[in-house]
This record gives sequence, C-alpha cells and structure tokens, in this order.
Amino acid sequence: MFRPQLVTVNCAHCGFPFQIPVFSIIDVKQNPELKRALLSGELNAAQCPSCGRVNYIGGPLLYHDPDHEFLAVYIPMEANIPEVERQKIIGELTNALMNALPAEERRGYMLTPQQFFDLETLIRKILEFDGVTSEMLEASSRKIALMEKLLNLQNEEMAFNMAVAENKDLLDREFFMLIADAIERYRALGQEDNVKALEALRARLMPVTEFGRRLLKQQKAVEALGQRPTRQQVMEAIIAGDQDEAEAITIAALPMLDYGFFQDLTNRIEAAQDEEREALEAKRDLMLNILETFRRIDEEAFKSASKVADELIKAEDLDKAIRELAPMIDERVLDVLLRDLQIAQTEDATELAARIQQVLEKLKEAAGESMPPSLALILRLVDAEYPQETKALLEENRENLDEQFFALLDSFIQDVEKSSSYEPKVKDGLLRHLRNIAVQAKLIA
Repeated sequence: MFRPQLVTVNCAHCGFPFQIPVFSIIDVKQNPELKRALLSGELNAAQCPSCGRVNYIGGPLLYHDPDHEFLAVYIPMEANIPEVERQKIIGELTNALMNALPAEERRGYMLTPQQFFDLETLIRKILEFDGVTSEMLEASSRKIALMEKLLNLQNEEMAFNMAVAENKDLLDREFFMLIADAIERYRALGQEDNVKALEALRARLMPVTEFGRRLLKQQKAVEALGQRPTRQQVMEAIIAGDQDEAEAITIAALPMLDYGFFQDLTNRIEAAQDEEREALEAKRDLMLNILETFRRIDEEAFKSASKVADELIKAEDLDKAIRELAPMIDERVLDVLLRDLQIAQTEDATELAARIQQVLEKLKEAAGESMPPSLALILRLVDAEYPQETKALLEENRENLDEQFFALLDSFIQDVEKSSSYEPKVKDGLLRHLRNIAVQAKLIA
C-alpha cells in the first residue's frame, strides 16, 4: 500500500493552516478506492476545519493499472518543472513503485511510463479501459450542462418545461446519478442550499421523465414494505411486482435474501405455470445478479479495509499512520479491527488483542481531529454501555445525528450481518447493541 504524505497548507479561502494527505502513487490493484477518488476529483483534497471549504493540492502523480499494463505519470504543465527535474521525479516515482512490487510483478512497460501534462487527458485514458468512449464522455458533459441549465430555470415554468421537452434523451439513469452524486458532494461540504436545489430539481423531474417515473415506482414499492417488513412480506412484494419493483425491493431488503429465502422462491417458481414461472425465473436471475454485484463490491471494499487495518496494527508510529491513512479509515476499517480483536481474544493471542485495542483507543482519540463526526460518534458508541452511556453520547452529539450518521450506522450493521468472521454469540451481541443504538438515536434525533 502506498501511503500519502501529509502536506501543511493555508486554506485558500480563510488562511487557516491544516494538513492534507497527498498521494503521489496510485496502484489500482493495491488501492482501487484511489482510482475512484481520482476520477471524482476527491484525490489530494481536504475540507478546511475552519471554514469548511475544500482545498486541493496538484502535483506529480504516478498511476499504475497492472491489468491493462498501463503506467502513466502526470506532471501539471503549470508547475513549470524543468525537463531534468521532471525526469528525476519520474524516475523516483517509478523506482518507488517497482521497489514495492514483488519481482515477478515487475514488467518492461514500467520502464517507460506514458507522460501526461493535462489531468483531463489522463482521466479520459483511464476511462477508456472501462469502456467509456469519447462519445459517452461528450454525452456526460451535455448532461452536466443540462443539469446546470435546469437549476437556473427552476423559477421559469415555460422555459423549464421547454428545456425538459427538448432534452428528453439526456434525462436517463446517468443524469439522475449525476444529480445524486452532486447532492452527496454538496452535502459533504455542508452546502445545504445547493443540496435543497438539486433535491427539488430531482423531485420535479421524476414524474415527467421515463426514468424518473421508474424511480418513483421503485420508491413506492419500497415504501409499501414499511420500516421492518417480514421475509414473507418481501417475498410477496417481489412476486407481485414487476422487474423494476423487484430490483428496488432486492436492494432494500438485501440482508434478508439468504439461502433459505431463495430456496423458498425456487419452491414458488416450481409450483408456478408457463408465463408466471418465466416471470419469476427472470426476477430470480435479476436478484442473483444484484447480489453478485454487491458481493464483488463488498469483497473489494473489505480487501481495502483489511489493508488499512493491517497497516495500522503494524505501524511503528501509530499516531503518524492514523494521520496519513485518515482518508481511508471508515466504518469498514472499524469493522475489520473489531472482527480481528474478537478473533485474537478467542485464540488467546493476547499481544495482538492488546495492540488492536490500542489502535481502537488511538482512533477514538483522533476521531475529533481526522474522522467524519458521524463515524467518530459510531466508534465511541460501539464501546459505550447501553442504554445510559449511549443515550448520553447521543444527546451530547444530537447535531451529528443526520442522514450521514444513520447511513453509516446502517452500513455498519449490514457489514456485521453479512460477516462470517464473528463468533455467533459475539455477533448476536454486537448486532443487538448496534440495533438498540439505532432505535435510541432515532428517538433522540
């Protein structure tokens, strides 16, 4: 794993000094999450603790994708680095990459990395490997421009309706995903006015666009299940709904869809006839594909989290490691550490258990400085006694009981539910504790 360098900057907006973790090397195999950060514009960026504005650091970057035998180096043209110095930087970055790889993974193409002086050109090249063509990128640019246009026309009824009618072909799944991504970015930055404007735009477009109407139908199907549906209710809703509704219900009820559920569904399929049987088989195939997609995503995320947890456990300077790895420490890393702690305790590995406990304690200390408030709060709640201590913590941090908190807590619960690494008794106790916290938090929020 290639770790970032902490760079101290003065906020470009308010002048407040703070540190940004800066990555110089991205190896897609070792740190797949950094590819997403690069493509989304989140790499080497951090929010100012004082004013909340995001600051970016641009610098030399080595990008390695071994599956496509692609090694590229990006050096910003505006940096005005002389040729000799540029070649020195390229050599140092390339040597650092090769020295970190096992000998059998070193290849000839690594000796001549492709050079890029424009970040957009590098990103386009990376996207080509994912099957994203120039035409698709051009369509995305048009959709982003259309989103901005519709936001500006929110108060002009006739012009807004004309723009929607003229651009129906652009108002597809990707367009709504762009809105969702923008909402999450602005929410993370605390820019609630922009969040509300985008949410209002999405709500306005949903009933007047084909994909929007599909989303509405899916939302209604999930809402009809209620907060705590039974397995039987989920089964009947999937059988009664169409493909779109089955897709939404599958995602909403993911933890329930175990082997027993599919065994029951198969029994229903075998008892059905002709068209009904074909329709149910198609839904089962759709559901299995969704589960497989989530399994692959979870597997990659777990691998990344395990690497971060391992780095923290083995770090000679734990405080420094926590500062450097802060952008990658999330609820999955916490889950891995807790799982490893339980395993170490079960196997009487006292030294390892003590070290993991030390890491968890250090994370709690650093929580207020380097972790999102929601994750920091969850970290403290995990060890707190229910109900008195958890209630006191939740009341003290009422302002942090927002959508991000409940989303992280729900994600953490689902990770534990799906994990096979816990002892059954420990797993049941942890799940009960987390679910009690979730109920308590909703009452207090």
